[in-house]
This record gives sequence, structure tokens and C-alpha cells, in this order.
Amino acid sequence: MTTQDVRYSRLDPELRKARLIDATLACLKRYGFQGASIRKICAEAGVSVGLINHHYASKDELVAEAYLAITGRVMGLLRAAIDAAPPSPRARLSAFFQASFSAELLEPHLLDAWLAFWGAVKTAQAINAAHEQSYAEYRRILAGVLGDLARDEGWRDFDAGLAAISLSALLDGLWLESGLNPGTFSPEQGIRICEAWVDGLLASEMQGFRASISAC
Repeated sequence: MTTQDVRYSRLDPELRKARLIDATLACLKRYGFQGASIRKICAEAGVSVGLINHHYASKDELVAEAYLAITGRVMGLLRAAIDAAPPSPRARLSAFFQASFSAELLEPHLLDAWLAFWGAVKTAQAINAAHEQSYAEYRRILAGVLGDLARDEGWRDFDAGLAAISLSALLDGLWLESGLNPGTFSPEQGIRICEAWVDGLLASEMQGFRASISAC
């Protein structure tokens, strides 16, 4: 074990994890998923390959943990924005959109990491599992607020889960475009697009998102 390994091991566990995740994200940005080897991540973190192999069975597991750490941070920011908003469902949705297009979530380093993660989802089981876990949580947050909106409007048979898939797909597309070409639209325009989606939902009185009723 190197001197740097010993120093790393003595750090608080959460700080060790944060440093390793930062190194992983830096390598994903620089080399992409295929090029970000364990050896390069170790060099970025300043620790030995043996130390990393002691904690993770593979690069996929390390990248999956980095994915969950990043999504946990994002979910925390989104929940905090919703909790701080006025109690009406529409105001909470607006707060969600404002947070989604905040400077912190549109930070280029974070968007580059998203692109690398998404590119690896179909090639690595551990990363795919992390994606499924985080995406399900994200949809639950959206479905909860959309379900509150439906109850506030007195809608029956509203499929909040399906509506959440639709809205999350819109947000994912906007984030992807922002990551590929930040000049395509401004954060304010991104918020307007999402608000227009909700306006359309309200105007149609949830048409297209009615829950399917099985025939008897």
C-alpha cells in the first residue's frame, strides 16, 4: 500500500467516496466510459489500483456508484425545491422546473457525466441497474406532484405514472440538448417549455393520460 493509499484510507468514509467519485467523473468527462479505465481513475484519485479493487469488483460497479451519488444529489436538490415552494401543486411543479434548469444542474461537468452515464446504460448491467433505480425515483417524484395536481383539479382516472414518463422524457431531451449544445435554448426557455406542457395538460383536462380501465 502506498503512502497516498494510507492517507486516503484514513479519511472519513464519505470524504473518501466523494474524492473517488470526483476522480471517476473527471475521467468520464475526459475519456468517455470506454476510455475511463480503473488505472486512469486511480491515477486521477492518486491511489493504487489495488486499493480500488479492494472496494469495487469492477469499473462498472465504481461508475454505477458514481451514477447513484450524482442522481442522489440531483434528487435532493429537486425535493428541496418542491418542499420550499408554496403548497399548491402547480407552484410545486414550477419549483421543480426552476430547480431542473438551475445553474447547478446545468453545470457542464455534470451534463458531461450524464452523457457518459447514458452511453453506458446498455453496455453494463451495474450501471443499467443504477439507472433503473434513479429513474424510478425521479418518476415517483414527478408522479407525486402530478397526482396532487389531478386531485386539485378534481380529475378522475388520471394516470400520474404515465404523465410522469411523458414529462420526464421532455426534461431528459432538454437536458441532452443543453449538454450537446448549450446555445440552443436558455434555462428560462427550458422552464417555459415545461410550463407549456403543464398548461396543455390543464387545458385538455388530462386527455391522453386517463388510466386504462380493464373490461369486466
